[in-house]
Amino acid sequence: MDVNEKQRLTGRVEHFGAESAKATTSQFFGFLLDAFDLTMILTTAPVLAAVLLPPSTALLGTFTIIFAYSLTIIFRPLGSAIFGHMGDKIGRKKDLIITILGLGIASTLTSALPTYASVGIIAFILFVLIRMGVGTFAGGEYAAGHPFVMEWTPLRFRGLISGIVQGGFSFGALLAAAIVASFTGYFGIAAIKAYAWRYLFLTTLIPVFIALIVRLTMNDTPAFNNLKKENKIRKNPFTDLFRKKYRKDFIQVMIFMTGMFFFAYSLFAFVPTILESKPSILSFGSATTIYTYSLVSAFIGAIFFGALSQKVGRRKLLLIWVPLTLVLAIPAFYGIFYGASTGNVMLTYASVLTVGFITQAPWGIIPVYLSERFKTSMRSSGVGFGYSSGIFIGGWFSIYVPLMHKYLFSSIDTPTNIWFSTAVLLMIGAVIVGVGQYIGPETKGKRLTPEKDDIDINTNETKTTTITSTDE
Repeated sequence: MDVNEKQRLTGRVEHFGAESAKATTSQFFGFLLDAFDLTMILTTAPVLAAVLLPPSTALLGTFTIIFAYSLTIIFRPLGSAIFGHMGDKIGRKKDLIITILGLGIASTLTSALPTYASVGIIAFILFVLIRMGVGTFAGGEYAAGHPFVMEWTPLRFRGLISGIVQGGFSFGALLAAAIVASFTGYFGIAAIKAYAWRYLFLTTLIPVFIALIVRLTMNDTPAFNNLKKENKIRKNPFTDLFRKKYRKDFIQVMIFMTGMFFFAYSLFAFVPTILESKPSILSFGSATTIYTYSLVSAFIGAIFFGALSQKVGRRKLLLIWVPLTLVLAIPAFYGIFYGASTGNVMLTYASVLTVGFITQAPWGIIPVYLSERFKTSMRSSGVGFGYSSGIFIGGWFSIYVPLMHKYLFSSIDTPTNIWFSTAVLLMIGAVIVGVGQYIGPETKGKRLTPEKDDIDINTNETKTTTITSTDE
């Protein structure tokens, strides 16, 4: 029996072959696009505020753009619910072709927005509507994409591939920040505000094209094909997440992901703001360049964390990371603030590298950890909505930080800079991540193939046959 035949019959992938490589490439570029779009918005927030909003203070305009972005990511759970359900019903591959097309088209439409000078507040309303579309398709992108790549990955490579795929997010942010810095250096900030910001958003077509070409050549996973063969496609995979048998698992994942979103946006949303806001003396171009380096450490960190989790364990490694984050959060963010305010470039670089690493490295296990938490027959729904569930509380970061800035830490922050409030957001996130992992299980080694207690739709009953906890 050859390797392909064995994979087809068992649903297990034992060798990292061409299909595994294509699955990794597909999700790397798909996730890259998500971060590419996010970073375009957040690093150009002062520019977009000047283009799409009436005149206001720089910090208020930036907060408004960030708020619009966080408001629209609330639509990610909707996309996860829709496309996660589809991924468990029609297959991961078909789902991924739909989501990459939708995400690419919606993101590119930003370049066609009218300005406030031409249509007034309608410009900002259209911006919000586009962000809703982006959020919906982005939620679907990881719902099918993470299970797809993990189901195509042999057990021994799961941690590493998870880190590489998740690193695609940091790499997308890095690429976007580098493009913004390059465009700013070439055109100048005046031209960027006048017209060149449109060119920036057109560059999203590049990763869309690459991901689409790869996905059109892929096959669906042996695990999903085996699920169909065994007649175990669930009737209602999404709503099954909330049945009594699975509800506790979902709640644990939601708590964990809430903390992870605090981790993420303490870097992506507020490090550029700290670097660009007074008393920082950095130019917009210099701030963007320095921020870019934080994304390099984020990319490296995700791969490092994912690979290390294959040896240490997902849960154990995160429980080690939490106290480390609590210790480093305030010194690292103060280093960014102080370095940018005094022109101490070396301190600023060291601090953004630290923040990039500690906030983004833990994301390296997300594709594999979430895939290991849910059964094959509900994996797209579980991964997608479990991932997005962190947004319900974590997605309102653009409100939490300004409120802390105004009412709690105004004597530590400056009137225009929110470094301390952002550090506190990260520390709160670390505590929530720790709680989420403490109450959850270790998942390393868990099977990703159809199990004997997956739903059989012919009887609509759950079998209780005991299964092993390892894949190979």
